[in-house]
Amino acid sequence: MTDSPHPLPDPQAFRKRATGLRRKIGLLLLVISAAVLLLSVAIGQRIMRDLTTDLSRRLAISEARLTREKIQALVGRELAIAQRFAGLTALGDWLLDEQGPQTRGRFLAEAASFRPAFADQSYFVIHHLTKAYYYADQTNPRAIYRYTLDQGKAEDAWYFSTMDRPTPYTLNVNHDDTLKVTNLWINVQVRNAAGSPLGLVGTGMQLSRFLSSMLALRTKGSMSFVVDKEGRIVAHPDPERIEYGALSKRDATRTIFADLTTEPGRENAERLLTNVRNQEDGIEIMEQETKDGRRMMALAHLPELEWTVISSVNPEAADVLSSNFIRLALTGGAVILLLVILALTVGFDRLVLHPLLVLTDSARRIAQGHYDIRLQSSRSDEIGALSRAFDSMAAQVLAHTAELEQRVAERTAQLESTHAELATTHRQLTESIRYASLIQRVILPDRQLSERLRGQYFVVWHPRDVVGGDFYLYREQAEGCLFGVIDCAGHGMPGAFMTMIAHAALERATLEENWQNPAALLERVDLAVRHMMPDTKRLERLATSMDIGLCFVEWKTRQVHFSGAHIDLFVAGKTEVKHFRGDRGGINDRKPRPFTCQTMDLEPGNVFYLVTDGILDQSGGDRGLPFGRSGFVKWIREHSGLPLEIQEESLTRELSGYRGDRPQRDDITVLAFRFESPVLTEENAT
Repeated sequence: MTDSPHPLPDPQAFRKRATGLRRKIGLLLLVISAAVLLLSVAIGQRIMRDLTTDLSRRLAISEARLTREKIQALVGRELAIAQRFAGLTALGDWLLDEQGPQTRGRFLAEAASFRPAFADQSYFVIHHLTKAYYYADQTNPRAIYRYTLDQGKAEDAWYFSTMDRPTPYTLNVNHDDTLKVTNLWINVQVRNAAGSPLGLVGTGMQLSRFLSSMLALRTKGSMSFVVDKEGRIVAHPDPERIEYGALSKRDATRTIFADLTTEPGRENAERLLTNVRNQEDGIEIMEQETKDGRRMMALAHLPELEWTVISSVNPEAADVLSSNFIRLALTGGAVILLLVILALTVGFDRLVLHPLLVLTDSARRIAQGHYDIRLQSSRSDEIGALSRAFDSMAAQVLAHTAELEQRVAERTAQLESTHAELATTHRQLTESIRYASLIQRVILPDRQLSERLRGQYFVVWHPRDVVGGDFYLYREQAEGCLFGVIDCAGHGMPGAFMTMIAHAALERATLEENWQNPAALLERVDLAVRHMMPDTKRLERLATSMDIGLCFVEWKTRQVHFSGAHIDLFVAGKTEVKHFRGDRGGINDRKPRPFTCQTMDLEPGNVFYLVTDGILDQSGGDRGLPFGRSGFVKWIREHSGLPLEIQEESLTRELSGYRGDRPQRDDITVLAFRFESPVLTEENAT
């Protein structure tokens, strides 16, 4: 190596590399600029959407308040006049004496001064006793008889619904076929001092004039309408959407809820209608999907009328933002973005790109082994520091190369030796575990079940590892047969060792106890395990408990005796699935405990299922929830009538499909048996 500086690269080759790098950097800046532009457009659209939503909300609130004030002023005035009209003494006298000429004359004289005060210069009077309907308007200034209401007619049902209400006044939009008018009717009850009804009086406002003056469309994309406390539309710019005679209808179809497309939207609208009725001057706002698209709605309540004004604004159609403002904002943003991109391109080329090309060429030569190259830079920034670092790097790389090559050779030899040892150890462990699996399968009663069981059975036994902590049991004697499933704490080798202890304890218990009492068997197993593992206090951090479920099928009495230590029994009959819960305590828990025995009849065709908690706790499905008892019971209901070998295949597929790609959490054991013979006696059992 020499300490003299390496000559600079060929200028022509340098220019080629510089051109290629500039092209790539230019392309990168173009991509970044496009990304920034797209991001800016997305952010701008979001800002415009949020701004439009906010302005639509404000517009809806403003429209709701304005419409409420207009309706309150007009309808409130009409209601006040109608209430004063209903309080006339002459009216009460005439309602008590309909045919009296003097009472009629006094009423008509006083009513003549009230009629011009109403907006439509009309009023009506209904005698509650005779149901006679009197009406006065500009054509007939004096109230004359028009018709008699009939409770059996649907068009007269509004009157009887009104009189049944406790409120002294109501409002109703309805068409009167006799009068040939469609009005917004203001109805005021007239009662005597005792509260008995005398009749109904009021006035009507022509619906078309009311709608044009109160609910006229003032802003593009906005609309106001009125609903009652049940959500029925009582006033709407489109007369086809009004629920006429709403007071007499229980199942109205023209409601605010009918326009909403989702059930949560209807529930939200119902909640907001209730909230706004409990506020004196409040406004509720909601954004909902309707049959006409997404709408921003403001709700304002009229407590005196029990109405709610709803102003609906279409954010897309409402002219809440000026198009000139939008164009100006987009143009200004585009110009600023282009200027920023141009400044970044020029500045990046002069400050970074050209010096970086020089450093790149020098680094390439050092990578080729020319460690004698030296760079001289007077720059005080990071690029200058990088250039000076190249000089020291070249000297250090050469010194370290030889040392690293020696270390790599030594480490390679060590790894080869270690790998051989690990391969030998892994092979020995694998063979040991496979041998343990063969030993564990010896205790499983598969041969006894297939050769001696007089009924049907199936077993699903899926250890989580090669060996596991679950196993199943079958024993037979002259009096009957004993089925059981055992779930020992732990998995793999620890669980397998625990199964040896459990198997020995069960063998001892079946020799010393009567099988007809599985609870006594469990208590004997618990005692035996405690004698085998006397130092459990020093093993508090280790799980040494066991879950056991035992069923003894007695031939003579045709009964099944069940006892479970933290294991349940499921029985599928012809019409239902019964669930018999075992005791909640397990074997070798902290304290010994007695176990209970449950007895049931052995009906022909009933299927009995003993399961460990591995199948119940297995997670899967779309949400990763456990299979659970409900899932297992559902499967039993759908498959209990099938042959047991088909049930075994179905349950295996069900578990595999439910688990999906998730790992098996625990050892899984399911033991099912069924006896089809209608008579099983002690004689034919032997």
